[in-house]
Amino acid sequence: MTDEYERQKATRQQKAREWQPGEPLPVIAYTEEEDALWETVTAKLGSLHAEVACANYRRAAEAVVLHRHRVPQLAEVSPVLTGLTGFHLRPAEGTVPAKDFLGAFADGGFHATQYLRRPDSPYHSPEPDVLHELVGHAVMLGDPVFADLYRSFGEAARRVSTPEAMRDLVHVFWFTIETGVVYEGGRPRVCGAALLSSVAEMESLDKVELRPFDTADIVAQDFDDTDCMPVLFAAESVDHLVAEVQRFLTRL
Repeated sequence: MTDEYERQKATRQQKAREWQPGEPLPVIAYTEEEDALWETVTAKLGSLHAEVACANYRRAAEAVVLHRHRVPQLAEVSPVLTGLTGFHLRPAEGTVPAKDFLGAFADGGFHATQYLRRPDSPYHSPEPDVLHELVGHAVMLGDPVFADLYRSFGEAARRVSTPEAMRDLVHVFWFTIETGVVYEGGRPRVCGAALLSSVAEMESLDKVELRPFDTADIVAQDFDDTDCMPVLFAAESVDHLVAEVQRFLTRL
């Protein structure tokens, strides 16, 4: 199974590597087993979203409707995002260097992988996969408030000129766009793509140490992006999160 998984992954990575801007997005021949995995995981995620996802995400999910019984193609989702917020998807071979990944947001571009997580780890993936990209990022990119925040990160990524500033930018991005939490009705709600696409992360939300949202504390907090987060930062609201991040980006 491992050999077959790696073979399929390599094939999809090659398609992304060979793709050129202006060409149609690559179409992936997902297997019946992968479609079944997608269906199982997204069903579980959907029930968790109803309980712990922020209101912005739940509204966006009504506009960015992902197929529930098979893995959607990037080519199906990208034009939906373009119509909603002007964003579009670009195929990614794997993890993209931070300056390129974040910088693409300034032009409304999002680099998305097209391989699916390992079948023996369905509820948490240590690397970005198509489920993370679509269920997490693509839906959030359908929300105008968060789409604008992505763009602001992109503009900042193109502006910074030192490794230290890029490191700080990546830390704030991680604890907002990837693992962001906000309070709604007095309860913590998830707004980060890495949390929204992980059953394990959302199920353990009540065991996480939630600290007040403070960008100075965030840039000082180390993290391991291959494992569930023991510490998260919770903003008072989406508006509070956006205001604090924009203040940080302006100073950067």
